[in-house]
Amino acid sequence: MTSFRKQDSSTARLLAILISVVAAVAMWYMVSVSDRTEVQLELSINYYGMPQNLVVTSGLINKITVRLRGPGTLLRSIPQQRLVQSVELSHLKKGTTIIPLTSENMDGTFRAFEVVDVLPPRIVITADNLMERSVPIKTVVESPLRSNALTVENVSTSPATVILRGPESVVSDFSYLPVTIRLDPKAAGTTVRQTLLLDTPSLVNAVPSAVQVQYTITSGRSVLSRRCKLKLETENPQSYKVDPPSIDLAVEVPDALVRSVSYLRKLEAIVVPPPMDVGKSAQVDPRIRLPEGMTLLSPSVEAVTVTRIR
Repeated sequence: MTSFRKQDSSTARLLAILISVVAAVAMWYMVSVSDRTEVQLELSINYYGMPQNLVVTSGLINKITVRLRGPGTLLRSIPQQRLVQSVELSHLKKGTTIIPLTSENMDGTFRAFEVVDVLPPRIVITADNLMERSVPIKTVVESPLRSNALTVENVSTSPATVILRGPESVVSDFSYLPVTIRLDPKAAGTTVRQTLLLDTPSLVNAVPSAVQVQYTITSGRSVLSRRCKLKLETENPQSYKVDPPSIDLAVEVPDALVRSVSYLRKLEAIVVPPPMDVGKSAQVDPRIRLPEGMTLLSPSVEAVTVTRIR
């Protein structure tokens, strides 16, 4: 009796094991064989291990496209935060380095799948030695007016030198770093202090990134009285009459341009007639157009009368 019970227990245990094996094989078949599919994923690139003595000048890409084949259930379960491919740069050298993107290079998250395709299949990176160099600041003065209309003295920068940091092939070409001062003609006769950002090529940084400049515009300014003929700004100026035909304006100009006819001619008084019938009149405020560097001193310009005559 006891032997029969032991035999029944062994048979039941063996049957349970066989059922478990069959169930496991069935599940494996469903997951790994019958449910195989392909997906295309976009992976962000995470670079690490960059040598401190090098700087990448070209070739870094932000994303790659990977086509994977495998169980659909597993492919659909890949977390979005893991769609990142890490690329090590510790073996980078000066010049060109080719980094292949193959299944062997994929992160552990994707090794459970068949990598069908990777675009691009490789990353081609160009690197250069990282160089630091101290160079002086050289000021370049630009004026919106004609040459020598504004005179500048006592130009200084603080600091007088900066450190450039970037690719050796670029930084080595710099014997100085230019900084452009754009003069304000209305600041004539004054000392100007301003902070200017330094303009450097791509991949090159300046330390500090800005300098203080100081200079004095030594040329003076003069006050003139000008009579300006009013100009009608309309499609049919002959259809209107303006009264008075001209106005007097007080302006301030750089000393060097007091006798410049071409410069003073740029001062204009414009009148834009409003819509009106023939024989009607309207009061219109003239619009004053000043050339660069000229200041209008007249506190206000009186309205003029515009009459439509035809």
